[in-house]
Amino acid sequence: MALLDDSLSAVDALERVARLRRRARDVALAASLLAAAGATAASLGHGEIGFAALVGAAVGFGAAGLARAERRTVLTRLVAAGIDGAEVRPFAAELVSPSLRRRLARGLEVAAAAGRPGLHEYTHVRPERARAVRDDLLELAAAFRNPARPVTPASAALCRRLICEASVSPLYNPALPDQELTRTLRAIGAGFDRS
Repeated sequence: MALLDDSLSAVDALERVARLRRRARDVALAASLLAAAGATAASLGHGEIGFAALVGAAVGFGAAGLARAERRTVLTRLVAAGIDGAEVRPFAAELVSPSLRRRLARGLEVAAAAGRPGLHEYTHVRPERARAVRDDLLELAAAFRNPARPVTPASAALCRRLICEASVSPLYNPALPDQELTRTLRAIGAGFDRS
């Protein structure tokens, strides 16, 4: 599956986003209660029970974090596909915020650095692919860094997927054709105001 050919059921994905939000909230609440019980047990002299409860709470907070991360991944796919929804809109706005734009620019710069001849930072980016589109990567990075250049949330989401989702990114996945990288970069670039 390539980034631009992502088939996504809007109804199923929106239901999944809501389900993941509830799961993250419920698990975090349970972990908080477990942490409070563990701290209480430890303070009453039941150290082993308190320790076990605190370890369980830590696992619960980790599980809540995983649910939040998965929710962000699904939201990114929804925004990249141009699908709207009540839970999608705030995330779409976040994708074009100055701080996230800077992070996307940095990711593109790291990918471009992998295409430089010689030694470079350790990365999983395919150097031969990054080398072929290095100028395009740097041009997009500059556009993301420039707050005067409006960008659509869909382009920012597509860029995030290109940088963060190795299995579907032609920057990382050698099973995807080389031309997919060029197509994806053009699609990201099309989201910038050209005026």
